[in-house]
Amino acid sequence: MSVFKKIFSGDLFQKGIVLNNIPFLSYITFLMLVYVAYGYHVDNTVLSISKANKEGEKLYSELQSALELYDKESLQSKIAEETSKWGLYESIDPPVIINSNVEDEE
Repeated sequence: MSVFKKIFSGDLFQKGIVLNNIPFLSYITFLMLVYVAYGYHVDNTVLSISKANKEGEKLYSELQSALELYDKESLQSKIAEETSKWGLYESIDPPVIINSNVEDEE
């Protein structure tokens, strides 16, 4: 008899082949469940990494925008223009070193 005839006729269950191998079949079933669970775990991990990468790219873009705005606002001409309304101006004379030769008298 062929294997297919044994399976479909029910002779396989009558001889006890399946019942004798229940521990092994349980082990194989457990491994299959672990494999499916691992697949779901990997999918969730990949999804969270993808979300983190998108968030990182968004934050990097915001950083570049903020740095560009800072560079634009911190130009010397821009600062001089903004402080001129308070009466402050940029000095055109170079700084002078003042030496103090004062000796302590006791």
